Amino acid sequence: MALTKSQSESTGPTCVSTSDFQHDGLYTNRRLYVSENLNMWSFKDIFTKLGTHQQCLAFSEQQGLILKEKMCPKHHTVMNISYTTGGKIFGTFRCGKRTRKPGGCLRISRKKGTFFENTVLDIVHVYYLIYAYSRGWSYDNVIFEDPYKNNKFKCLSRNTISDWFTYCKEAVIIYYLEKLNTFSRKIGGPGKIVQIDKSKFGKQKHKKGRYNEGHWVLGLIEDGSEDLRLEVCPENVTSSDVIIPLIQKHVEVGTTLHTDSWHAYDHLSDYGYMHKKLNHSDPDNPNSTVDRKNMQRIESQWRVAKRFLKLKNFNDDNFADLLIEYLWRRNIIKYKKDAFLEVISAVKYVYKVE
Repeated sequence: MALTKSQSESTGPTCVSTSDFQHDGLYTNRRLYVSENLNMWSFKDIFTKLGTHQQCLAFSEQQGLILKEKMCPKHHTVMNISYTTGGKIFGTFRCGKRTRKPGGCLRISRKKGTFFENTVLDIVHVYYLIYAYSRGWSYDNVIFEDPYKNNKFKCLSRNTISDWFTYCKEAVIIYYLEKLNTFSRKIGGPGKIVQIDKSKFGKQKHKKGRYNEGHWVLGLIEDGSEDLRLEVCPENVTSSDVIIPLIQKHVEVGTTLHTDSWHAYDHLSDYGYMHKKLNHSDPDNPNSTVDRKNMQRIESQWRVAKRFLKLKNFNDDNFADLLIEYLWRRNIIKYKKDAFLEVISAVKYVYKVE
């Protein structure tokens, strides 16, 4: 499969947001209802509902991942589907009009321009790997749980798993980055509170271990909302010249901002914000105008995010991509989404079939 270059490799600050799920209603802090659990795809569903080529093809057509029919670009008639050599599984669109030109009638593979183009892997295994990626399985788990390995007398290779996980991750990243390009709503507003904090990912602890310059990330979250914003600070700079424009990009003027005592925040009140700050080293300091508990929501985000990225072995090249993937998985949990269908939606968006 030919990969398109991920848009996350573009230069400049990388912004990710959880607001893309807001159209499905406000976040509610509860467990899944029984009906919600039953309607979500499980591992058993993958085996029973997508266990044959026919089931996979029908599902692909239903989800719009491959075309059911296609018009001949020359004769403007509906093309037939042929399942001859070279297209036994997906089939080939074939024009029924006769032609005297060499090569006979026009033929177009149903896989052309789709997520499945150029793949030699069985389509049943493709959907299994999509599900495994959506569930965040490790490579070892994918190999061990493979329900088809006994029939084929062989296991999926780590390279194959890595490739397909990359295809899925790239689709998710492009999907959300392009949605964010049209994103314009800011968080906060008069009478609302936004907590702001920065944290460094990948730094050495107590000057031990391999040296890693790390990445400074600015986090913003509104009280009473799950709309988390994360900005990778360009060039790892955390001065007011960088921090304040990032805050202005996301937060409405008139919002009450809770921050720590980092000097870059000192002049936020000059930009139309109500600014309250906490002195971490001395919470009882008279200059502290906010309690420690009023910063806990944004501070608590770092531990979970850092654990996720550490497990993914992030580096300078994939840091921004993994940050987006983390928020995508966070959204799945917070907004009670079906992870498997969310990956399918991303694939459908990126690989538009025509």
